[in-house]
Amino acid sequence: MNIELEQLEHLVAFDKYKTLSNAAKQLHLSQPILSRSMQKLEEGLEVTLFDRTKNKITFNKTGLLAVEYAKRILDDSNNMKMQLKEFDRKQHTFSIGSCAPAPNTFLSQKAARLYTDKTISNEIRDMDILLNGLKDHTYTVIIMPYDIDNDEIGSIPFFDEKLFFSLPLDHPLANKKSIALKEMDGGKMLLMSNIGFWNKMHRETMPHTKFLVQQDRGVFYDLIELSSLPSFTSDFTMKYDGIPKNRVIIPIQDQAARATFYCWYLKENEKLLSSFLYTINA
Repeated sequence: MNIELEQLEHLVAFDKYKTLSNAAKQLHLSQPILSRSMQKLEEGLEVTLFDRTKNKITFNKTGLLAVEYAKRILDDSNNMKMQLKEFDRKQHTFSIGSCAPAPNTFLSQKAARLYTDKTISNEIRDMDILLNGLKDHTYTVIIMPYDIDNDEIGSIPFFDEKLFFSLPLDHPLANKKSIALKEMDGGKMLLMSNIGFWNKMHRETMPHTKFLVQQDRGVFYDLIELSSLPSFTSDFTMKYDGIPKNRVIIPIQDQAARATFYCWYLKENEKLLSSFLYTINA
């Protein structure tokens, strides 16, 4: 006779709630149905699991051992379900992990046009998390600001981004042709949150600046238009959102304000990703 997972669940519930009546109540079953389930389990296992008296049923030593096995089997069953669901999700999801927002948007758009039958997911995370996520297949590809020479990981450059200062018209440096980061260090600046590795660059190159970080992009753009505080923009941002009103855009002299982004992927998946890898530079 086959042993059903439901019977094992009943066995574990009886162990947890101590009496048939309490277990039956928690399982939303009648006590006779639960009792019969336990009897069928004994028949299937071909052993006696309980000591029975007229008004009481308790586990014998075999029954206590059976409970431990039942817990393991149920845990394995739940883990199996979770693993299979996650595997199935990955088969229908193209997942992008990025170190910065602009290349993330660019690559997500490319993936969406190519993989019309898949869900495109993307997020911005720290670079160590991205690398681990690529290795454990959390991400299909990741976006990093440097190349890699690795036997397991391939890399393709696909996106350049250049930052600029966005200054109010009456700012003291608004007439300059270019500005170094250190010239702007100190004072206050508006800054968007969740900008990935750019955030570290800003804070390292402008350590004396008080950044007023905004979570909402709409509020951020309203503040840029209405306030007298400087901010950053990029060639990608200006291409899609335009140049902010009442602002002058000044190039940044430092190399730190420029980045070439690379699409990293596992070489074992190179054939599966060949169309995508070709498309990102097209």
